[in-house]
Amino acid sequence: MRRAATWRPKQDGTESLDVGRLISPFRYDVVVRAQLFDAVADRPEGGSIEDFVASVAGHPYAVWFREVELRRFFPWMLDDRREVAAAYAARVARAVATFESFQRRGFDTGKPIMLRCLAHPTTSDSGVLVRRALHLGDGGHRLALLYRSGSRLEPSMHRIDPRPSKVIDNTAILAPALGLREEDYAAFLSLGFLDERASSLDALWVAVEQTCPDRLGELEALVAAQWLDRVQP
Repeated sequence: MRRAATWRPKQDGTESLDVGRLISPFRYDVVVRAQLFDAVADRPEGGSIEDFVASVAGHPYAVWFREVELRRFFPWMLDDRREVAAAYAARVARAVATFESFQRRGFDTGKPIMLRCLAHPTTSDSGVLVRRALHLGDGGHRLALLYRSGSRLEPSMHRIDPRPSKVIDNTAILAPALGLREEDYAAFLSLGFLDERASSLDALWVAVEQTCPDRLGELEALVAAQWLDRVQP
């Protein structure tokens, strides 16, 4: 009944979207997935999937899998190390298969990425007011492949779900869990504000003050929620 009450027809994409602007500031997990694909691309030729899974046991992807994927959707699994290890191996194997498919055939437009569309400003689960309309829903691994290749998200590659939805802030979870460096955090955050990456939060603040001063309040709120309150002791 709930699904019937909230159902809305999904819409085809109509514009070419910059992936960096789409994932920043809330979806650092897409960067982590792209980093795993870097490791997939660099793996020794002829190696087994078991060897590769072992080689990425300490990868940021493992942190994402545990602290975001499992803790949000399957928290009961965290009590069993063997179950977590088996689930991680299966997740990595699926990611490898996705990478290999992308290498062979490119992006499969028959499986479009799903974006969520906000009808009005809302608050993220980390407490930041969100004014931008489009946000990533499903398809983070495929979006990570586009991000890694420097491609844009074209209209044929995505659909838009207009149903009301929450804006999840995975960056706020991953910044402390990964021990993210300020340089990396500032570079990621700047994707949503600037055409060039900033090397520090101070540099980002100055650049935003010069180019889009009306967004300084937004930047301050993001840094407070994702960095100051969660990273500093």
